[in-house]
Amino acid sequence: MYNFDEQIDRAGTDCIKYDAMDLIYDHDDLLPFWIADMDFKTPQPIIEAMKKRLDHPVIGYSKWNTDHFYDAVKHWYQTRFNAKVMNSDVHYAPTVLFTITEVIRTLTHSGDGIIINTPSYNNFINLIEGNKRTIIEAPLIDNGLNYTMDMEYFESLCKKPENKIFLLCNPHNPTGKVFTKEELDTVVEICAAHDVFIIADEIHMDFVRHPDGHQTLVNWMKPDSPIIVVTCLGKTFNISGLPHSFYITKHRYLTLDLNRKLISVYGLGSTNPLINCAVQAAYMECADWVDEVNQYIEENMQMVKQFVDDELSDALDVRIPDATFLMWIDFSKSGHDEQTVQQALQHIGKIAVGIGSTYEIGESTHFRLNLACDRERLKEGLSRMKQAFDSLSVEAKKVSSK
Repeated sequence: MYNFDEQIDRAGTDCIKYDAMDLIYDHDDLLPFWIADMDFKTPQPIIEAMKKRLDHPVIGYSKWNTDHFYDAVKHWYQTRFNAKVMNSDVHYAPTVLFTITEVIRTLTHSGDGIIINTPSYNNFINLIEGNKRTIIEAPLIDNGLNYTMDMEYFESLCKKPENKIFLLCNPHNPTGKVFTKEELDTVVEICAAHDVFIIADEIHMDFVRHPDGHQTLVNWMKPDSPIIVVTCLGKTFNISGLPHSFYITKHRYLTLDLNRKLISVYGLGSTNPLINCAVQAAYMECADWVDEVNQYIEENMQMVKQFVDDELSDALDVRIPDATFLMWIDFSKSGHDEQTVQQALQHIGKIAVGIGSTYEIGESTHFRLNLACDRERLKEGLSRMKQAFDSLSVEAKKVSSK
């Protein structure tokens, strides 16, 4: 049994979540529920493994391709996702976004289309635009119960020869959608038929609470399949401050090209030795911790849903997502635009939440709430949220009475 109720003061540790709010928000003294890292302690076996490595007096250049690394990754995929991974399928890379960017640069040219589901993880939008590729939206459809894809429309996008890649967030950030086996069957079939390469960012793969679990694209791979899965331990085990990632693919040309670039273009042949220790400890010793943190997050989700139903149902709509530790909250019922809502949240409620328009192409009627924190902190955040929306309601009544 782990104590996720423990309150941990992270302020002053140079963490972005607490010490860099002024980069995004009007104030730097807000209660943060924005960037997607957790306020829980990193599991103790990982800490101990890194401490043990630091006991050695030399921290030199290190390799990643060891039996320890391969065995840990294979064990995790087999036991968590019923997926068989071979050593030759697994490769190290500096970060998830680095890998995604390099695949886009390798397989496309300036102006080519990259299909994404919208709303979208904001850095997908940033890196597509930053590399002078074209964002092609395949909007997720909210049917009132969950989010779905319009497969006919998606296929119409894939049929256009200039659209070369589908950048899939699986499970999806920010909506928390879990893609079903049937949906992925269709996606893979459509992409294969129209020569569209699939990049699957599965960084939230361990936060799936859907009855069918996480469906990894690894299980759709065959020799030279146009699919790559990219992920890391950062979200799951709260070690995002140690940049790293790995990718899984059976596409031989892409593997050769990415590995060549790592060494001969970017000079990134060595890995962080602490990551090697972390991977082994996390994937071999911390499964029970992941199960318990998911249960705690689910209870936090239930608490938010109940609070909104009881206190803010006139302003907000919330749905408990099947995955991630994030809630995509709809404020359209409040009748206010995003700027007004953010002003109230930041200036009245003194709370920092994910700004919806950073995940959409244009205006948004949503904000993203990170619930991976102790329950007392979450209660305080909900109280501040209510204070913000109550202030908006009071102002609206004053205007209407004039």
